[in-house]
Amino acid sequence: MLKSIVNAAVNWINAGLPMICLKIVVYSCNPQQMSHEDEEILDQFNKLKVKWEDVRPKTEQPKIVYDLYLSYSNSDMQKVKEIEHLLKKEKTDIKIFSEHQELNKEQAWQTEMFDVMVTCARIVTMLSPQYLESRECLEQYNLAMCCNRRTSRSVLAPFYIETIPSMPSYMCIVQYFDVRIREEMLQNCKSFLQLITIDYTKIDNQVEDKDKEYDVFISYSHENSEKAMIVLKTLSTLNSHRIFYDRNELKAGTLWQEKLYESIDKSTCMVALLSPEYLQSAVCQEEYSLAITKHFQEGDFRLVPMCISNMEGIPQSYSKVHAVDARQDFEGTCLVVCNAINSFISMGFMNPDIFHIDQTTIDPDEILFKYREQYYQANYEKLIETREKLKTITTSATESKQENQRNEQQLESYHTDTGPNGNYQYDVGFSYGEANKKYAHFLHHVIEGRWPEVVTNFSLNKNDAGFMESLEKSRMIITFLSSLKFLEVEELHLALFRHRGGKTGHKVIYPIQVVPPSMRPTYLKLIPCNVACYDLHWKDTIVKAQKSGQTLFDQAVLDASTDLIATGTGISSEIKLALSMAADDIISLIKHSSSVTKKATLLNIVEVKQFIEDKEQSQLGDVELDKILKSIPSDSKERVVERMKRLKLDHSEINPQ
Repeated sequence: MLKSIVNAAVNWINAGLPMICLKIVVYSCNPQQMSHEDEEILDQFNKLKVKWEDVRPKTEQPKIVYDLYLSYSNSDMQKVKEIEHLLKKEKTDIKIFSEHQELNKEQAWQTEMFDVMVTCARIVTMLSPQYLESRECLEQYNLAMCCNRRTSRSVLAPFYIETIPSMPSYMCIVQYFDVRIREEMLQNCKSFLQLITIDYTKIDNQVEDKDKEYDVFISYSHENSEKAMIVLKTLSTLNSHRIFYDRNELKAGTLWQEKLYESIDKSTCMVALLSPEYLQSAVCQEEYSLAITKHFQEGDFRLVPMCISNMEGIPQSYSKVHAVDARQDFEGTCLVVCNAINSFISMGFMNPDIFHIDQTTIDPDEILFKYREQYYQANYEKLIETREKLKTITTSATESKQENQRNEQQLESYHTDTGPNGNYQYDVGFSYGEANKKYAHFLHHVIEGRWPEVVTNFSLNKNDAGFMESLEKSRMIITFLSSLKFLEVEELHLALFRHRGGKTGHKVIYPIQVVPPSMRPTYLKLIPCNVACYDLHWKDTIVKAQKSGQTLFDQAVLDASTDLIATGTGISSEIKLALSMAADDIISLIKHSSSVTKKATLLNIVEVKQFIEDKEQSQLGDVELDKILKSIPSDSKERVVERMKRLKLDHSEINPQ
């Protein structure tokens, strides 16, 4: 019966039922102790969960008429013709739509363009400075991204034909073919043609991906490419392992960030080549953070760090798994490590000299809950106080004319701060799936209620070709994280890319966890998140407020609730409180332009665990200090505290006696 319930529910969801979470309650006479039957049910449910979690909803596929659609600027016609000639020479039966389609200025949605594009196996966009200057070309690129979303397949295939000084973020997240160098053009065209030999009319989105797609993932800085190649060749010589090496596996048209994250999830082992360049690379940091989470969470995944060059000191978060010293004899050590990996993959044997064998487990869900709880305890009251102060400043009738002008100029500055490609057009950009629309609607209303001058992209149609551009021009992007089925993956990766590569130093992505993250993909758990709607402290706060008679919701929340009810939907008080705090947090972060020094977009779970433990220890120290001060005469307290500061004593070093 359980199997039938789950299978039916998933198929309904895939057919379009807007449900985020399915809860199945098993009746038990003794909930505190699981019976043998309960354990069997739980085991079966976990197997069904693994089977269905990563399966995308099935999408009706259009009939493919052309192999390629060419999108280009007329200024690049000579190079476009050269590439088209090479493609036709290598594949004589190739069907190419190369007619230059012009914009219909009377239409917001370019129906004629889209209707042709959706019937093409791949859409080739010829990227150049001239391409970015053409409104028609940008519209075609955005339409190609719409085709990706609507057909659930990678149709976009960018060709990089001329160097672009500043490429938009939404283009940077898609892997491209580099054909700028004439000598490499033919080889890259041949590689591209291999991608369009698939029969796209027989796509089945219900085919389940293999749980382990790769045996080994090689993580390295491109500054150390030569040593990474030695690892690749050595592993390949020992056995026919399935190896993820980015330059071989990242195909044009794929979201390269998502491919990296998913490939680590689907690997048995990761070799990390540690060097100063590795530690300075945000992408390498993210790969390591993802791998170390899996290392301490899953028994069938192993992280093997290799120290390949001298470093002043390895951060504590990187030393939790001991690194193999390969500084003196890299090739010899590489052979030993690769042999050990071969034995592990082939026979399951772990050489203790190479593999970090430790029974320690780290539950990322528990650690990240504590992280959010500490953030809540430290900031909830402060954010409310800040909101009240801002309200007083903007509504006070006694302010001087000069003070009013100063505040207006400050508000105006939020819209003219320099963005990645010029000025920000929006203070806040919203990214959400259809199932999370009501939460986005509520949050948008609350933010507007507390900050009337705010400019957002919420009114834009998500199906419009220019929606991705609106996220490019937003100072901060709010993303609602839930099941992979309801996630706008391209929008999320644009926000992650902008946060990592941003030059302004402020926080770009503000993620909100709507429901607990699933087992896969792991990276969704590690995106730094201040607010999760399902955390227990929201309900605890409401219960305490009810007992004390405290009012938790201001007029902005009440208005947003009324507006939501008018649309025929509603949300719980706990989620309202969570989104209310998120609104305060977002406004505070934008208005105070808080600087972000760490650009990696995934949390290192070991680092977070240490941070929480240090914080808890500090709080214990504060309690002990209070006890000490209570035992000291009041006229001596100030002198004692000053003396402690001068000696720089830790609380643990003070003897209460």
